[in-house]
Amino acid sequence: MTRLTILHTNDLHAQIQQLVRIAALAKTIRREVEAGGGYCALWDAGDAEDTTLFESSMTKGSAVMAMLRGAGYELEALGNASPLRYGPQCVRDLAAQFGQPLLCANMIDPQTLTVVDGLMPYVIRRYGEINVGLIGLTDPMDSYQVFKLITPAPDAILPSLMDEVRARGAQTIIVLSHCGSKKDLALAEAVNGINLIIGAHDHVAIDPPLVVNGTVIAQAGDLGRFLGRLDLELDPITGRIAAHHGALIPIGDDLPIDADAQAAIDQQRARVQTLTARVIGRSSTPLDLAHDRPSSAGQLLADALLDRMQAEIALALSGQWTTGLPIGEITVGALFAANRSPANPGRARLTGERIQHFLRESLKPENRSRTPKGLRGVPIGWPNSAGLRLQFDPTMLDGFAAYVGDQPLQSDRTYVVAATDLEFSNFIGYLSLDHTEVDYELPTIIPEVLEDYIAAHSPLSVTF
Repeated sequence: MTRLTILHTNDLHAQIQQLVRIAALAKTIRREVEAGGGYCALWDAGDAEDTTLFESSMTKGSAVMAMLRGAGYELEALGNASPLRYGPQCVRDLAAQFGQPLLCANMIDPQTLTVVDGLMPYVIRRYGEINVGLIGLTDPMDSYQVFKLITPAPDAILPSLMDEVRARGAQTIIVLSHCGSKKDLALAEAVNGINLIIGAHDHVAIDPPLVVNGTVIAQAGDLGRFLGRLDLELDPITGRIAAHHGALIPIGDDLPIDADAQAAIDQQRARVQTLTARVIGRSSTPLDLAHDRPSSAGQLLADALLDRMQAEIALALSGQWTTGLPIGEITVGALFAANRSPANPGRARLTGERIQHFLRESLKPENRSRTPKGLRGVPIGWPNSAGLRLQFDPTMLDGFAAYVGDQPLQSDRTYVVAATDLEFSNFIGYLSLDHTEVDYELPTIIPEVLEDYIAAHSPLSVTF
């Protein structure tokens, strides 16, 4: 029998204080396993990066990939944290910083009909007498349609991929899945012959591992709270798992810190620091931020969107911002710290009636104060506008009056409106436009729109 110990994490979401402890524990386990004649691997099933970490936000996730490499990770499945925010164009940099392609078989470039640049559908690794085929899968979320990606369902493509991997000599089939535990269970039921699924995406801690239709299924929760450990005995003839034992090991503050992982983090912090120092402009007034009233930070974004998209009206929710900006010089670092929004600017043709509906919903106190998960604790906030003057008065029938120029907003007229996928999409539900109704500028994100606007209009003096 070949003894293979798999150490695994998922959905770290940039909790790098956990990463350095995971790396130290993984090295200890690896030494023990190899001293006993076994083999050991350290893998992650996706979403290691997150905008909550400044270094991740500044590099569209690639800094965290370099940190993973420094922590000793050998394989990484593609999650949704970066490609869903920044588009498939970011994947190549993620892979470059990780030092090898990321695993994902079901994110297809429509131009080449192959996986997106920076991805590999699978790899084959040899452990003793066993060739192990590892296939990556990600959740084919509807939001990827904005980027015109082809994202086939996992069960539709996995059987042929397994045949291909076996034809290339793999005896054991392992899937690194960023699809969620429910889909992993369904996949194991639908597709025979998967030996192991290591899951992610829905942050479920599966302890001990499940066995469904002969497939072992494991997932290690989220945020680096656990290191998953799977000890496998593999039949060298068939590649089947003859025996397995799995557990989730808690990662506490009492564990030591790995020096190599910490050095990789320090190196990325230094890299990002050189990016942040560049001055892009200055503001002659403080840019305040408020989520329950108009603010100059919100107005700046509305002005920038109107200018960028050459529209008649711009709508910008204050939830795009984390903080305001002080008076004086504005550096790249200060801007990206204040606004980490990965939203893409876009333009759509909307009737006045739809705009009124947006305003009506966005002005409700219970809506303004909502803090959806994707905004990382920031309220959705106030609907700032440019090209449209909003007169807010709770005593009015709708609570507001809206004017374009000196004319009231007309319900039956169509206007060209600039906003982002935050305002346009069904994420908050005010407009819920289909992606075909919006002309998005991809892969541009909001801090980049603001950077260009500030550079062109400095010194800023924002009024509303």
